[in-house]
Amino acid sequence: MTDVLDRIALEELEPISPPTAPAAQRPEVRSGLLAVAATLSVAAGVIHLVMVPSHSGESLAEGIGFALAGWFQLVSAAVLFTRRDRALVIPIGVANALFIGAWVWSRTLGIPLGEHAGHPESAGFVDMTTVAFEAALVLTCIILAVRPAGERTRGGGLTAVLVMGIAALATAAIASPSARDDAAHSHGDAAAATATAGHDHAATDAVDTVDDKGLSALSNGHHHEIGPEQPLDQATRAELSRQIAITQQAATQYPNVAAVEAAGYRRAGPFSPGLGAHYIKTSDEGLNFDGVMDDADLLNPLSIIYASTAPDAPVAGFMYYSMSASEPAGFAGPNDHWHYHTNTCIKPTANGEIDAPFGADTDVPADLCTQAGGHVIEQTQWMVHVWSVPGWESQQGLFGEVNPALSCADGSYHMLPMEQWLDHPLNVCPSG
Repeated sequence: MTDVLDRIALEELEPISPPTAPAAQRPEVRSGLLAVAATLSVAAGVIHLVMVPSHSGESLAEGIGFALAGWFQLVSAAVLFTRRDRALVIPIGVANALFIGAWVWSRTLGIPLGEHAGHPESAGFVDMTTVAFEAALVLTCIILAVRPAGERTRGGGLTAVLVMGIAALATAAIASPSARDDAAHSHGDAAAATATAGHDHAATDAVDTVDDKGLSALSNGHHHEIGPEQPLDQATRAELSRQIAITQQAATQYPNVAAVEAAGYRRAGPFSPGLGAHYIKTSDEGLNFDGVMDDADLLNPLSIIYASTAPDAPVAGFMYYSMSASEPAGFAGPNDHWHYHTNTCIKPTANGEIDAPFGADTDVPADLCTQAGGHVIEQTQWMVHVWSVPGWESQQGLFGEVNPALSCADGSYHMLPMEQWLDHPLNVCPSG
């Protein structure tokens, strides 16, 4: 392999010259950077293509963008290997610089197109690795473009090391947990449960064979690359504890459904396993326009969650909401993973509140929403669950996507088909 790479390293990068000029008169550049540039382009292109199915599942525009970028980078690699034309190095570098700019835009302002327009994404290992490849490719293209045409360099051994390193890093990115979570789209669904069960076949088989009564099939909105909870320093822990104490004060104020309804909250949708029954009251604090959690916001969540719709049903948790343009600062520390929903059915009520006949589940068919007297909104704003009520902590953590403690009456997490929900406005569990 080293011999092959050495030969690649000595390939000629030819400047544009008149077609009639004799080959012996053309200035030559022999550089291992040509092989490095091509390998970087292949690595970035392959990662983009591998991610096409997962991103297409969430947004067709994202999937098309990933496919176009991937194929451009693979074709660019072929050009670098075969054409060795100096005039093509600059446009390849410029194109990859634009790819980097699009990535920065998607992580700061949110892409302007597609189903998730305007929602910034968080950076993960896979996309940061891809951007690193693209940045290195841009730098390599600049060096190749400005290198004197007649200069000859050798470095086959170093070229081989770089090529193999790039290949190894690309393989690690594709095989990483963040790549698998990205393909699963939402933390907690069946695919994510299988992907995060472990690297050995025994763990995977356990997910397939153990009856979890439907828990792994539950998901709740669109999250971006949720990983394990991050440790907190002492100051952050203290502030988070103070914030959670205020949420528990709210739980004390509204201990059951009767109390929360007396305070003006109204049920939005039926009880559903893992999510409970949501009672909503709109207010400036509940809508949280700035994305920062002050004490008033903490005491007045948009939605309070109960264990059923019965008047004496106990409070189990909270759903905080934010109209912030980007993902909210939210609670202290990095572990409050905010999410949003798509294709949600909402219905105005007589008292001026908003009902959600199908809860906040994504992709409610428009005809079912119309039957319920509502209309489908393409995308909600940001929200996060907080399971801070003593006795109702979620196995998934303080900010878990769902709460296994909120099961159906038979202890399962199965739900009726969505088309039957209109006939069961209080509870969508088959067991009632």
